[in-house]
Amino acid sequence: MIMRQARLSTVRRTLSALVTLSLIVIQAPLISAQRPEEQIELGVKQVEGGDFDAAVITLDAVARALAADGRRPRELTRAYTYLAIAYLGLSQEQTAKARFLEALKIQPELRLDPREFPPKVVSFFEQVREANGPPASPSPVVSPSPAANQPAAPAPGPATAPRPARKGRSKAVPILVGVAAAAGIGVAVAAGKGNSPAPPPTTLVPPPATLSELSAAVTSPQHNGNILCTDNVIVTVTLTNRARSSVTVTGVRGESRLVSGNCSAAKPFVYPPLTSTVAAGSTATVLSTPLFSGGSGCCTSRSSCGGSCEFQDVLIVVTSAGEVNAGAVGYAVIYQNCGACASAAADGTGCPPAMK
Repeated sequence: MIMRQARLSTVRRTLSALVTLSLIVIQAPLISAQRPEEQIELGVKQVEGGDFDAAVITLDAVARALAADGRRPRELTRAYTYLAIAYLGLSQEQTAKARFLEALKIQPELRLDPREFPPKVVSFFEQVREANGPPASPSPVVSPSPAANQPAAPAPGPATAPRPARKGRSKAVPILVGVAAAAGIGVAVAAGKGNSPAPPPTTLVPPPATLSELSAAVTSPQHNGNILCTDNVIVTVTLTNRARSSVTVTGVRGESRLVSGNCSAAKPFVYPPLTSTVAAGSTATVLSTPLFSGGSGCCTSRSSCGGSCEFQDVLIVVTSAGEVNAGAVGYAVIYQNCGACASAAADGTGCPPAMK
């Protein structure tokens, strides 16, 4: 009886192991069937977002799968490249170097465009590439210099035409990363093969700038001051772009608000920007101008033109990512010997606030 129970227990364990093994075998094709491009894109987004730990897990898994498959060198090169960048972000230089070397082993012509990658990444990659030596020839080339192990030259015979060069062995030509219209991160590798056209570069366009990556500020010498209605209110507005892609500026809107006094606030006005584009990782002055034409105030009637009013002017930068509030300029206007209010403002400036 005891021997029979022991035998049954052994059979159960064997069946359990076989079931587990069959599940692994069944699941393997499902895992390999997942598109590696999607996993690479996920890893790239994680690198761009600074989540290097998650990027290492994602890109290492897809790199292992592609390396085992052995049929997609371009995707494997891209996975190794961004995996190296993720390790570099974690300050694991030796591991990052090893991954860059794996990428260079597949594509010796790999280059990182300094316009697209941070200087630290480009410098580290170039050090690895230079230390790795010149790229190997795609096929063996016989040296023209004599060597001891070369066979003896054949006896002279009738003159023959030189053998034409074999096709398909032209030196690989690297294609640099990036396009002028696409600022951000990209990796592109291509190798020339005879007279066949080079494959298109693999380029990753960075995500567009978001409002959370933009900030603006406004300054004015008239801020918190008392000025005559004939004086100008001059403002300077700057926009800071912390994104990895440029942002387009279409204008700067001014909104005047009455804080106190018997006056009418100026109507909203959109000022043309000094620059239409703010590059990635930079700060630019987008406006530097008087807010109004003909001073800071005007009067609808000279008989009632007297006293003072307090205003607050809000400046808003209008961009391709949305509107960015730059802040406000506050000041008090003393209405004395003011000009009459014009029906239209001069080009580039708004109509000043009016004393009722």
